[in-house]
Amino acid sequence: MGLLVDGTPLAWPQSKPHRHTVKTNGVSQFLSVYRSAKHFKDHQLKWGDEVEYLLVSFDPSSKRATLLLRAPELLDVLQQPEHAQPPRSSVPILWRPEYAAWMIEGTPGIPYRSYAADLVNVERNMALRRSEIAKLLANGETVLSLTTFPNAGCGVFTSPPTLPFGPVARSFFTSDAVISPHPRFPTLTRNIRLRRGKKVHIRVPLFIDHNTAPSMPLIPDQVEHLSLLQQASENIARHTPDAKLLEHGLRTVVNDTIVMDSAAFGMGCGCLQVTLQGRDLSETRYLYDQLAVMAPLMLALTAATPALRGLLADTDVRWNVISAAMDDRTDEEEQTGRVPKSRYSSIDCYLSDRAKYSPEKYNDLPIPINEMAYQQLIEGGVDHLLAQHVAHLFIRDPLVVYEEKLEQDNETSTDHFENIQSTNWNTVRFKPPPPGTDIGWRTEFRSMEVGLTDFENAAFSVFIVLLSRVILAFNLNFYIPMSKVDDNMEVAHERDAANKQSFYFRKNIFKSSTGAEFLCDCGHVHNASLVRGHAECVDIDNFCGRAEDSSGSDSDSEPFELMTLDEILNGKPLCRNGRPEGFAFAGLIPLIRGYLDALTIDTMTRARLHLYLDFIADRASGDLCTNATFIRNFIRKHPAYKYDSVVSHEINYDLMLTLKGITSGEIAAPELLGDYQAQSFFEESETADTMMARMQRKLEGPEAAMLHGASMPTWALEETLRNIAREQVVDTRCGC
Repeated sequence: MGLLVDGTPLAWPQSKPHRHTVKTNGVSQFLSVYRSAKHFKDHQLKWGDEVEYLLVSFDPSSKRATLLLRAPELLDVLQQPEHAQPPRSSVPILWRPEYAAWMIEGTPGIPYRSYAADLVNVERNMALRRSEIAKLLANGETVLSLTTFPNAGCGVFTSPPTLPFGPVARSFFTSDAVISPHPRFPTLTRNIRLRRGKKVHIRVPLFIDHNTAPSMPLIPDQVEHLSLLQQASENIARHTPDAKLLEHGLRTVVNDTIVMDSAAFGMGCGCLQVTLQGRDLSETRYLYDQLAVMAPLMLALTAATPALRGLLADTDVRWNVISAAMDDRTDEEEQTGRVPKSRYSSIDCYLSDRAKYSPEKYNDLPIPINEMAYQQLIEGGVDHLLAQHVAHLFIRDPLVVYEEKLEQDNETSTDHFENIQSTNWNTVRFKPPPPGTDIGWRTEFRSMEVGLTDFENAAFSVFIVLLSRVILAFNLNFYIPMSKVDDNMEVAHERDAANKQSFYFRKNIFKSSTGAEFLCDCGHVHNASLVRGHAECVDIDNFCGRAEDSSGSDSDSEPFELMTLDEILNGKPLCRNGRPEGFAFAGLIPLIRGYLDALTIDTMTRARLHLYLDFIADRASGDLCTNATFIRNFIRKHPAYKYDSVVSHEINYDLMLTLKGITSGEIAAPELLGDYQAQSFFEESETADTMMARMQRKLEGPEAAMLHGASMPTWALEETLRNIAREQVVDTRCGC
């Protein structure tokens, strides 16, 4: 969503005199927040999720599904309860616009709390969001939590129909009319194009099927699409740059590639995000680093993007599409490496201040910084790693400068800082407290693709929350070189990466230890980490991950190795002489289960949380496929598919109907969801009032069990680790 303010955005040339002012004041605003909030502490977890929905219309007579451009109209209605509330009042759901007029963003209206029982409210709240949108739709219209609409950019793909090649994006495939009316969004689109000096250029490898043509025209030679372009170009004078651009496009032929040319292909994708408030600045920085390593893994596990612009892709996720869609770099910046990545990318540097982990030694990528910003931050008392992080953000120009926002009080406003911060769209985002609020330092986890069902999205949101608790409770160490995180991001794009690829991950995630023992594949027996162990801590890095040869010398000094998602999440068995003897890697899900077992949780909550973990474990093991695999298989098995990589409107129509049925539970998809979707625990009809009461209800007894982080009692940590250490690997999982 980013920074949404009322105002008049300046045209790109007009903003030039003000860009330096925005950046200088943005750093001053961060410093003001840092000085006032650097000692902020709140020991209670607060968190929330964000789901982006797509609106879809069905026309049975033409067998065509289209993207419904009613989001601005629906938002006016959906936001009425929020606007009707007196100051400092709350509603159970907040609604916000997103980039495309077919998109709506929904979040919980108040943060979820530290109670384990609050995790059960997540799926309920998501179900209420979906129903609130659905109530406003007409017959033949639906709301889907779908990452990508496969036929976006193909002829008439919107309702109402729109013409491509407008003056903002100059896209051969999408219309400016699909951009949400808030001035931020068209201004972003235009200014990225003007800053680059050309349109955005998105290229994705084409999936080559049995009958795929060796080359295709860039602009499909279909009567419908060419007619739309002709209508759009009638007002363009001949021999102008725009006319020449269109002529060039009509002559261009591409090989083995899907080419897209507007922000709508990227920013029009739906996603699932989770934001967590740390108890203080240090904890938030540490959590930011650890979750950055998880981002590529969760991208692969939630993969849902196998088709783009009416063609099957040889990738499964959206990230590189949206990265290219928002890439404002000039040729010089890209070729010289002065700005190594798009604004929408994986992070470039860790920023934790916990010296015992030595985070800086894993920052092995170039980290260009705004030198003036860095000096300003250092002189303002900010440490090197945090100053480096902020100064790295400020190598970017502000893309949207509002005329009314040029003059600000740097002690009470952060709009200049957020102007830069909110247009650095990374896999994780470090978020300072807004001035004048009781909100603390937060980490936003941004890489996941959105799932079809509320069950899926709740499961993955809850998993991230529980993982964060375990990271903090056990002081886990996920650090690997940043270059390996980037390698993992590329692997995450590959077809069925969740089951067929391996990712770099740390061999032993326990930084120091005094507790239960694990038998490691390096030949040593290791103790598991206890944050507050009662014996002297031992540095695992001194011996873990090193296999001793016959001479006793160390032959492998790398602390990380390639593992499958199944091994990372469910555990990597260790076998000796053909028999399982334990775990070479204990697995994140067993660790979370052990954590939950150490808490006194009410029965219903415990059952639901374990069900979410069961689902994610089955997805990681390959027992359940990703959404991308399900959609790809549906397309390739459709009677109208010609094994030519083309997703026709007929195929897309049937696919959307099927996804709609899966979402509602009317169609079973055992390969995708097993029987999890059928295991609903909602019996009552939820309303805004009942949801608000649930989210604010005072909890007692087992329901009041807290999700401890760094405050986890030592006895609970010890019990958790003993349970995991005693677990045996069944014979069927032995790899010998």
